[in-house]
Amino acid sequence: MKPSSIKLFDVLFPIATLLVFASAVLSFTGLQEQALAGFGGEGEGARGMAIWMVTASIFIFLLLASILWATISLLRMGVMRYVLVLVVLYALFQNYRELTVLGPSAGAWVDLAASLVAGAAVAILFRRDAKAWFAENPDGRATP
Repeated sequence: MKPSSIKLFDVLFPIATLLVFASAVLSFTGLQEQALAGFGGEGEGARGMAIWMVTASIFIFLLLASILWATISLLRMGVMRYVLVLVVLYALFQNYRELTVLGPSAGAWVDLAASLVAGAAVAILFRRDAKAWFAENPDGRATP
């Protein structure tokens, strides 16, 4: 049975993921313009490619977030906590850069909120009951 820390992680991490998704929706036009500038083109073909790139990026993010959640919460791979720590630290760094370089925007504030919620979710993974849960040998799992 999952301890309360892991149950709380199961609530907070999807909230952080949804906040990042909301930020992407709020920033979709800006992201599309960045992708369009990266293609160096104009017209419908370049615009369609930019929209596809942004949509694919969002999908890949959601897929990776789901994999991270599953390896932590379902597969009990404690090492993935450290990977998530690095991801959250990188996201906080990116939030700082975005707020200082581009200035405040709705998307930037939602991104910051997502990073802070994700940070809280990560911190929960290092509580005593979570550590004990990761250290247990569940049925059918081979010991290294």
